[in-house]
Amino acid sequence: MRVQIAGISTLEDALACERAGVDAIGFTIGLPTGPHNGLDAIRAMAIIRHLPPFVTPVLITYFATAGEVVPLCNEMGVTCVQLHGGAEASEVAAMRAAIPGLKVIRAVHVTGPGAIDQARAINDADAIILDTYDPATGRHGATGKTHDWSLSRAIVEAVSTPVILAGGLNPDNVADAIRQVRPWAVDTHTGVERPDGATDHERIAAFVHAARASAP
Repeated sequence: MRVQIAGISTLEDALACERAGVDAIGFTIGLPTGPHNGLDAIRAMAIIRHLPPFVTPVLITYFATAGEVVPLCNEMGVTCVQLHGGAEASEVAAMRAAIPGLKVIRAVHVTGPGAIDQARAINDADAIILDTYDPATGRHGATGKTHDWSLSRAIVEAVSTPVILAGGLNPDNVADAIRQVRPWAVDTHTGVERPDGATDHERIAAFVHAARASAP
């Protein structure tokens, strides 16, 4: 079972992810609400330079155009981008043209049965990440809330694209989520944070252990 830890903004936290054996580390830049923990492309690049070769750095962004995304990828030195902003197919094609070998992850927010058709319609992504929308806050992702896993399982069964399950996952529920959904990978952000928002290194290790131990 592959694991991504998202929302990393310090070298200390990134190295804790590496020690725990994560496959990918997500750096969030381009949020509608502004910088996440003050992270920008320069700071992310400084962290990424210290990562070993088998840990994949991922740009997680709400930017939706090649003009916004490509310079960020180049500055950070990443070749994998997770798009939450609903980029047009032409923009994704432009991103791929500008960055040979770019891997693209598209987000689907599982708010109801319509998410199944939305996932089926995606034909320009290397993976799909299933996340939660919180209507109370208007947040798309990093809500700390789960969604209907039966819909996520239906999406896994309906598409051939690898599916990453996110949305409210933590060390206590990730094993159950994997058993129910059978995703290709899992992702967490708030699930490995302390109440004050700081990343908890013990929770990172516990999440990775629980995810790997439950994999079929």
